[in-house]
Amino acid sequence: MRPILSHMLGACCSVFALGMLTSGASAADMQIQRMDADSIQISNDSTSAKTAKQESDIYIVQMKGDPIVAYEGNISGYKATRPGKGKKVNPKSANVKKYAAYLEQQQDQMIHSAGGSKVYNYRYAFNGFAARMTAADAEALKGRADVMNVWKNEIRYLQTDATLTWIGINGPGEAWSKGYVGEDIVIGIVDSGVWPEHPSFADVATPKKGNKGPNIAYGPIPAGFTPSGCDFGNTTANPADAPFTCNNKLVAARCYNLGQSSADDSSNPCGGNGIDQAGDPATFQSARDDNGHGSHTASTAGGNYGVPAFIGGDFAGNISGIAPRARIAAYKVCWNGGGCASADSAAAIDQAVADGVDAINFSIGDSSNYFGSADDVAFLFAAVADVFVATSNGNAGPGAGTVGTPSGVPWITAVGATQDNGVFYNSVTVNAPGSIAGDYVAVEGAGDVTLVDTGPITADVTATNPANGCTALAAPISGIALTIRGDCSFATKYNNAAAAGASTIIVYNTAADPMVMGALGGTTIPGVMVGNADGVLMAGETGVNATLDAANAVPALNRIAGFSSRGPNNGALDIIKPDVSAPGVAILAAANGTDAFMSISGTSMASPHVAGAFALLKQAHPDWSAAQARSALMTTARQNLKQTFGDIAADPFDIGAGEVRPSDAFDPGLAYGAGLPEYAAFSCENNAQIFSDEFCASLESIGVPSDGSDLNLPSIGIGDLVGAQTITRTVTAVYNDNGNKTFSVSVDAPPGIDVSVSPSSFKLRKGDSASYEVTFTVTGGAALDEWAFGSLTWTDNVGVYSVRSPIAVRPTAFSTADGVAGGSGDGSVAVPVVFGYDGG
Repeated sequence: MRPILSHMLGACCSVFALGMLTSGASAADMQIQRMDADSIQISNDSTSAKTAKQESDIYIVQMKGDPIVAYEGNISGYKATRPGKGKKVNPKSANVKKYAAYLEQQQDQMIHSAGGSKVYNYRYAFNGFAARMTAADAEALKGRADVMNVWKNEIRYLQTDATLTWIGINGPGEAWSKGYVGEDIVIGIVDSGVWPEHPSFADVATPKKGNKGPNIAYGPIPAGFTPSGCDFGNTTANPADAPFTCNNKLVAARCYNLGQSSADDSSNPCGGNGIDQAGDPATFQSARDDNGHGSHTASTAGGNYGVPAFIGGDFAGNISGIAPRARIAAYKVCWNGGGCASADSAAAIDQAVADGVDAINFSIGDSSNYFGSADDVAFLFAAVADVFVATSNGNAGPGAGTVGTPSGVPWITAVGATQDNGVFYNSVTVNAPGSIAGDYVAVEGAGDVTLVDTGPITADVTATNPANGCTALAAPISGIALTIRGDCSFATKYNNAAAAGASTIIVYNTAADPMVMGALGGTTIPGVMVGNADGVLMAGETGVNATLDAANAVPALNRIAGFSSRGPNNGALDIIKPDVSAPGVAILAAANGTDAFMSISGTSMASPHVAGAFALLKQAHPDWSAAQARSALMTTARQNLKQTFGDIAADPFDIGAGEVRPSDAFDPGLAYGAGLPEYAAFSCENNAQIFSDEFCASLESIGVPSDGSDLNLPSIGIGDLVGAQTITRTVTAVYNDNGNKTFSVSVDAPPGIDVSVSPSSFKLRKGDSASYEVTFTVTGGAALDEWAFGSLTWTDNVGVYSVRSPIAVRPTAFSTADGVAGGSGDGSVAVPVVFGYDGG
């Protein structure tokens, strides 16, 4: 048999239930990706949209001066507002209110002087504003001394049951059994909204220890979180938008649409008149979820325990969030047909930080490699405020260099998608002719009828005419239809084949590997997908006879999903992405409806696993910074995964540090940390300069390194290794006891590279830190201009701790002029996708 492999899905989520797909490529082929927003037109008056297009757009302006979470009191009359270590910003504080008013006054004056019309003020995680203005006005602002950056508003597009056991959450001795369930932790979901009546978000008593112990009610809203609103019940825009009052489980729900509006609308809770409702009348102009993506990610991260899930009337299992006792705060920025505007995302991030969330899940991204967009900057300051951010790594895999933003930035945690024990591969057995007989890798589609329903099918294989099967077929087919992917939905291909008499369908991909097809919505025959080469081979032969049998399915364990975007990180070659990986294939969770569920795939589904894992860590270690929590998840991740195909081990560009094991992360031994000085110094010399020349110079004067290879991450990357290079890392002891422990290093050196570490051992007491240097030297056996992988591990003297860092280096005969290959260019692979596109 050929290796059973699969390119599982495309960009955001392959829908396996609920008839949610419409037409096009698989909802698996959805991804939140950023696009230029020329089509989003803003008017300051009642002129037509056409005139508005010529006159104005939304621009986001970053002003000099610290936002509230970073301000240290350097302005006379305004005391510091930066929260202390382990503290959250307090919006009700007199000092915070005073400084916020000062920032808003400065911003409003600039808007007025530029002749603009205000859309948003940003104060907490970002000092700036969004305003409607002409291109000329925006260009003029770039020359002002008090302006750091000016961006045009951009649009991005959207990219758990058995996984609890798979990643080690709910078993004896694991997180839940120890009482780490996310109690009193707030997870902010910046996405497409939430369905508030769903039982995953109900304010009901649930088990104290996740799946065991007495059912206990949720207590009051956690201290430090200040709800900012609950935006439901806009029945004027949509009668189905029932009013709802947030509670102790769903603690806040806000919506933002000004980035996609042509004018303000005081009657709309989201602030603007919204995107074209004629294009999608089902859109809710409120925080209510339009398509299920936001509800799915929210319930995966922190949904209630033991919610029975039904799909098509059939019981599909009980679902639970990773942190089932966490609270949910939803911030809707993504809209059907309109994507997710950067102006709205920045406003949501700013508000989430002001509200006091502990973590943010952002299953949104694009193919750009530019790190200086408004939401990228807002996330930096969120990290400074110790708000942990998990984001989807993208769904443009399996090609190399497909990481985009914001996943590529070093201050947030990018998550790749793995396959757990619920994923299976099939095979097509070709019986004749003998020249091509054998088993071919296949993946069954997600349709209304499966091979389990029909039983084994053995029949002749006939290529469709037309080859893509998108219109009525020219000739009847009595057995198996063979068609190529593209030009229409999978459901259309299935139904045209069935109408011609076919008993089943084989679709061959235009890419090398097969993927899961979304073919729901009235299909009456089963189908599978094979890779391009195998399909071309079958199409080129006559007298082909084949067997499709559900019994031939085998589990596809411990693999990176084919769709998951891969490194290198072309935005900064020294920064390995993804950071970690988590299950992201066929994840069963909530949808948009009171009793609605869906099983979908994508890195969008992997990311909330990590946001939920952080909620568990935050409960156990409220004093840990976001960087330390990320370090704990990375250094304890498991490694024994394979690439999507064959027996090749997955490398750091596939899985980052590995697949998360949250229960192991509670006591990692050592942790790597980074904060504003380190991230700022990185930005001064890599990709996009976020801070002023003066601030960059001050960081350089005190010795904060700007080389990306020296950023104190748990991973080690060198994009251009010329001869030899020495990098530095610092670790802090975070173990639970106060005794001294001695750590020694071991290195799995990348092929062709000599690696030396100094010191090779050190002794630390809890709270102590130690720095070490690693020198990489190219040998004669190195393959130039090719990436080589390895690892570095610190182990304590009694074998309790094993603190592992992945290594990726690229020996080269020369370096780029600025030392950073990739720079601010866009070397990633764009995947143009649209909400609801289901895969043909």
